[in-house]
Amino acid sequence: MNLQRVWLLSLLIFTIAASVVSAGATAVVSTTAEGVGVIKDGNKAVARDQAIRDGLRIAVEQAVGTMVASETLVQNYEVLRDQIYSKTQGYIKDYTIIDEKEEGTLYRVTLKAQVARQNLESDLMALGLLMHRKEMPRIMLMVAEQNVGRHSYSFWWGLETEHTDLAVTEAVLLEQLGQKGFVLVDPSLKAGQVDISQPYRVSSISNEAVSSIGKLYEAEVVIYGKALAKLAGSVMNSSMMSAMADVSLRAVNTDNARVIASATNHAAAVHPSKVTAGTNALRAAAESISESLVEQIVDRWNQEVSSGALILLEIAGVASYNHLVALKDKVKQIRGVSGLYQRSYQSGIALLDIKATQGAQALADEIVGIDYGDFTVAVTGVLQNRIQLKMNGS
Repeated sequence: MNLQRVWLLSLLIFTIAASVVSAGATAVVSTTAEGVGVIKDGNKAVARDQAIRDGLRIAVEQAVGTMVASETLVQNYEVLRDQIYSKTQGYIKDYTIIDEKEEGTLYRVTLKAQVARQNLESDLMALGLLMHRKEMPRIMLMVAEQNVGRHSYSFWWGLETEHTDLAVTEAVLLEQLGQKGFVLVDPSLKAGQVDISQPYRVSSISNEAVSSIGKLYEAEVVIYGKALAKLAGSVMNSSMMSAMADVSLRAVNTDNARVIASATNHAAAVHPSKVTAGTNALRAAAESISESLVEQIVDRWNQEVSSGALILLEIAGVASYNHLVALKDKVKQIRGVSGLYQRSYQSGIALLDIKATQGAQALADEIVGIDYGDFTVAVTGVLQNRIQLKMNGS
């Protein structure tokens, strides 16, 4: 094997390894289920096949249960039955029969199945079930990108850029997220309407700055970061050029600047054109990193709708601490609220974190409808993870 083939083989191994690492250890959901078939006219083979199909369907149902809140499962059972459970074979990667036995006219099979998480998530996202309880958050992309041949990062929120074409990384993310049903914000639709202050027009930007910009475009989540492609050199004894790409991204809530997902990925590509090699490397890295981000975001949102998310409650006009205590006591009794944590109280302003399974809008509706006796409460603002209130009364 000559040096050129060794180099190409090494490049291929590196690219595959990077993709495998990015996919993570949760590419499948492993679950154990029992299926039952009815033995008719003594035909055990048919009953056994029926039991296996039943077990695989139950395995898929159990996998869905790890991704979707139980209330959503109940409310959307018919949709899930018709669109998900009826396509069992499309989600099962492999299965092993652990036990099988006859019980009178029944044939029981216990099996361990490997359910393809990505396929299942894609279909669930397309149905909108995973975002419905999160009140359909809007996502915006802010990726500073530098491809081979460029001397600086290019980004749409900058004062000046070397080119105005859509970045490769952003283009891939838009396609991948759009296919999975995410609601995406297009900043160009507000061109000329939004004024981004000069200190924010830089490629290296903080969570807080990103959150501020995201609010201007009415996005609840911003995925931001950097993508860099560098020329690695020419392939020995050929006209092929090799490039390496590094992509690092974070997803943050715009109303509290909290990071909900982060991922870094590397990829390599070869092509006669050095620019195309860089573009292909960026595309490969972006495709892998999008899978990781989606998985983390979906896991985070599922956790929040099933066990509760922290919603910041800002209260102005607090006339006395007794009023604050009275409000806290009432809020704790709201169904779905599992925790309330006072962060600060000063000069008539209080900050509370509330852990609740319902969204901020639903929680605000509950809070404003409560009879507090000596005072009233008005909602002055509601964001995805933040509620602003004003107390009125002596």
